[in-house]
Amino acid sequence: MFQNRAPSRADPPPEAPPKPLWLAKAQLHEVHAAAGDWASAMAFCLAAIEADARRPILLLRVRKDRRAQVRMNPCGEGWAPLGLDPARLLIVDARDDAGLLRAGLDAARQSGPAAVILETWGNLREYDLVASRRLILAAEQSRIPIVVLRGDVPPRASAAHTRWTVSSAPSTPLETRAPGPPALLVELQRRRGGPAGMQWRLEWNEDNACFREEPIVPASIGPASAGPGADEAAPLSGAVVSLAAVRAGEPLRRTA
Repeated sequence: MFQNRAPSRADPPPEAPPKPLWLAKAQLHEVHAAAGDWASAMAFCLAAIEADARRPILLLRVRKDRRAQVRMNPCGEGWAPLGLDPARLLIVDARDDAGLLRAGLDAARQSGPAAVILETWGNLREYDLVASRRLILAAEQSRIPIVVLRGDVPPRASAAHTRWTVSSAPSTPLETRAPGPPALLVELQRRRGGPAGMQWRLEWNEDNACFREEPIVPASIGPASAGPGADEAAPLSGAVVSLAAVRAGEPLRRTA
């Protein structure tokens, strides 16, 4: 899904073959996003998890969380374009942060879910090195990916295998000047046992139901250096992942 360019013959041989850059099974992943990029981060999580397509995906969150600057209720129309069956989504509402982590840990220890996503806001004091290590042990035991989606909060110390930041990116306009496919800007900030600090611009490919990598234009290349008429081909700004999941709805949920 997320592939680097193939090395040319002039490139020096890599020290080790590159590893896949999706949200792998049996690991704990953190995804950070600002409130305005919450839909983009959720889309990244749903599309990037390496999960069994036959089993349910659990989305856990705190019920009536006053810290949440964005409250999304996923619906089927938003899942279908991502190639996901809406019947696979199970939402669990916890009473508080402690209940959220307990429910997430219990779910992660089971072999039934395909993946567990914890939607969190604020400092989340209960999520520390000990709590993250417990989640890792559960992920390794059940062989499923666990994702902690963190909203509007700076990263803090944890034992997570990877830490990502996700934001919406300008879409590439179509020939008719209509908005192009949804696009994301993704940065791998931390990766245990591997390189980090890399960025990708991912554009949604509706035909293959996946994100494809697009080149990131250097900051030095802009309308001033691109010549006359360059602004006519400039990407449209403000485009975010077009998820109908952002719309208000009342999905089936369970209280923890």
